[in-house]
Amino acid sequence: MIRTITTLFTFLALIPLTACAHKLAPAAAGGYSIQLEDQYGNQLATYSQRGATYVLGNHNTRYNVRITNHTGARIEAVLSVDGRDAVSGDVGDYKSQRGYVIDPYGSIVVDGFRKSMNAVAAFRFTTPGDSYSSRRGTPQNVGVVGVAIFKERLVAHRLPALRRHTTHYEFDDAGAVNQAEIAPSASARSGMMGSRDAKRKAVRRPAPAAPSKNNLGTRYGETRHSPVVEVPFLRARKNRPNQVLSTYYDDQRGLAARGIMVHGHVSANPQPFPNNRRFAPPPAP
Repeated sequence: MIRTITTLFTFLALIPLTACAHKLAPAAAGGYSIQLEDQYGNQLATYSQRGATYVLGNHNTRYNVRITNHTGARIEAVLSVDGRDAVSGDVGDYKSQRGYVIDPYGSIVVDGFRKSMNAVAAFRFTTPGDSYSSRRGTPQNVGVVGVAIFKERLVAHRLPALRRHTTHYEFDDAGAVNQAEIAPSASARSGMMGSRDAKRKAVRRPAPAAPSKNNLGTRYGETRHSPVVEVPFLRARKNRPNQVLSTYYDDQRGLAARGIMVHGHVSANPQPFPNNRRFAPPPAP
């Protein structure tokens, strides 16, 4: 008997890749990318050092996580923030935890820890001690956002059953119509979260790749309306993701401690004419 893994699909408009031009490149590999954005959709200042990606954050600022699928196949993205699963809130374990389904050449924006099928607790930068992860007993994982990508396994004789669906429409804050297709799921009868294994003794934690001392964590913030629906998804490889991406974040002082210098105000976009000097001055002697 083939087991399916139930995942989530958000009511978010798919943004064409050509419309997602940013000053700095997000963490990307294998045809997938993850980036941190402010509440208006602008990518936060991002830096690369020795193969790792770092983001400049500011205390009490709300942020979202955009995951983009640059390939022609549907995927499941299991998201963790500070080592905590963004859906269940448990310690990150992509083997047993479910994620978000992203269509081919599409992207989703995750704006908080999921509280229900209709709401999330917003991601907000805060002190490490006030972070959701620290309050849940895992302060050692504060300061990183990760996503595990799973490709979909297609079973030819099951495709006709998956074609039955209901189409729903929702409106986002900008007034654009968002559409999601809901395929019937046997596990939907028991609810989105299902039963959790309270006796789980062993969890798989990502190896730390950044300095243990951080100045920022992520708070379990205010409640925001963020509806999702449940759809079936069969992983091509149940326990081994096809790609794992990580983005580390900290404030200006924390980045400087890692050798990443941030001078002055960081603009969301580069300025074409930052100085109105009329003529070119001679170089310094």
